[in-house]
Amino acid sequence: MSESVRQDLPATDHIGFQTSTEQSLVIRKAAELIGWTVPEYVLSAALDRAERDLYEHAAALAGTEPTPPETETVEPYVAIVAALG
Repeated sequence: MSESVRQDLPATDHIGFQTSTEQSLVIRKAAELIGWTVPEYVLSAALDRAERDLYEHAAALAGTEPTPPETETVEPYVAIVAALG
């Protein structure tokens, strides 16, 4: 599971959304393939995307090319907090 999905932190919010039958099947099958639950899979994907978007936004504000989080030496949450100001 992504390092961004912090299992040691208590759940403090609930995000819900509806999917079509086909979308649900695709997500469920993908989660099963890697041995994750659907909530773990969806949360990981959402956090990965959010981190990437925040890095790209911060890079655009700084006028530099974005550095993917995978190659960044700063802890992801530190970079996100910095990007949020």
